[in-house]
Amino acid sequence: MGIFDFFKKKNNSQENVSTPVQEMEMPEEKIVEETVEEVAETIPEITLQPVTEPKVNEEYENIRVYNDYIVYSIALQLRGEYTPLSAFEKENGEVEGFAYMVTEDAYALSPQQAITQMEEKFENELQEGKIKSYMILYHSQFDNNGNHTPAIQEGEFKGISLAYHFAGADKAKAGLPYIFENQNVTYKGFAEFSHEENNEIMNHQLVEGRNYFQHTEGVAAPETTNEAGIIIRKSNVHNLMNTWSGIFGHQNFQTKDYGQYLNAILMHSESSDQSDDIKSKTEFEGVRFKTILTEELSIIVPEVKTDYTLDFETRSIREWENALNLQAIVAGPARDTFGVWFFATDYAENRNRYMTQPHLKVNVSGIVLILDVHTNTDLPDGTKMSEDFTTYVPSQDLPNYACFDFIAQLVDFKETELLDDGSVKGYILKLKLITNEENEDFFTIDAFVNKENMRLETLTKGMKVTGALQLQGKIAE
Repeated sequence: MGIFDFFKKKNNSQENVSTPVQEMEMPEEKIVEETVEEVAETIPEITLQPVTEPKVNEEYENIRVYNDYIVYSIALQLRGEYTPLSAFEKENGEVEGFAYMVTEDAYALSPQQAITQMEEKFENELQEGKIKSYMILYHSQFDNNGNHTPAIQEGEFKGISLAYHFAGADKAKAGLPYIFENQNVTYKGFAEFSHEENNEIMNHQLVEGRNYFQHTEGVAAPETTNEAGIIIRKSNVHNLMNTWSGIFGHQNFQTKDYGQYLNAILMHSESSDQSDDIKSKTEFEGVRFKTILTEELSIIVPEVKTDYTLDFETRSIREWENALNLQAIVAGPARDTFGVWFFATDYAENRNRYMTQPHLKVNVSGIVLILDVHTNTDLPDGTKMSEDFTTYVPSQDLPNYACFDFIAQLVDFKETELLDDGSVKGYILKLKLITNEENEDFFTIDAFVNKENMRLETLTKGMKVTGALQLQGKIAE
């Protein structure tokens, strides 16, 4: 992962930038007719006027030290990246950059967290005399209105805020407002600076190949071990986008607004006067849309129905902080032999049991993200495998989502339709993921696949299939 991967705001990548800055309008020149009059010869009194030195904009002179990082922030925005940055001035006048670096895909600092931690760090160093000044740059709601609150959601992104502190002076902030127009972003310029001063900043050139961030600090996910011996790890970047894409079909999910359908279900569920047709919108053959209602958060998750049960031991839990710890990936050994982890569809109501009772019986099922026919039984190193060979391995593309690549035997299948109009069509598959001569159902799960996500036309019982799936589970009744 790169330094700037921990906070990205999608769909705001800009291709062009313009920087109109207001110029002072010069007064219109007027022609004055010269008249000559005879005057008495006198010796004029000469008054010497003091020479006025050009007024120096001290704020600009301070800020221009950080021109590299102002331009760097603009360059990142044009790539669609909105990461808070910072830099500091050493005693010898050199300026160096600092940024937080992601160490894993599961956890990132929020903009406010990053800004707060940077400020605490640099304030301490400034008070100790280790640095002369510092500047933190972040995207905010600033629109020449004094509002430097960090921008988080769509519609809040109005400008780049500069929070800085120079030794011997008070803390201060300045803002570079911008507007989005089609695929362009236009920077309005700093209101406090002249046209020439703004142009000097905006025309500043970065040096290709130079490392502007000589100092970084890794961001690791918080981790603890509770009294039951279960490791609790935190995540704050995960969501159910890939899960719903598996339900609705990857292409349809990109082009159709299923969010309106799901929001209607939540509204019905939250209402004390629930309509009679709510069941038709949430209960289907093989799949249900499960609503989870709390005072803090309302969630809806797809759940593949199954009676398949495994003996399971919880070893670790990855809680999703961004879902108020109401969603999680649970991991551990099943049947005392093979490792498995799954998205717990019942975590909101059974969080305490998962935390305190390591040994559980769980229902495990899956949502297939990609399905294809498997024809090659040779491993990459050339080893030939038997015809009944099956396997599953953790996904490299979607870590921490309980996703696996698999080769399985299709034991059985049946067609199903989702939504009240039956517009989402797919199959409930019975997939053998582990072949065990003594137990046919050693690890054989029910899984839903949307027909759109299939790369084969015809299913046949007993055929070998391959693809990717997300495992899900819940504590068995």
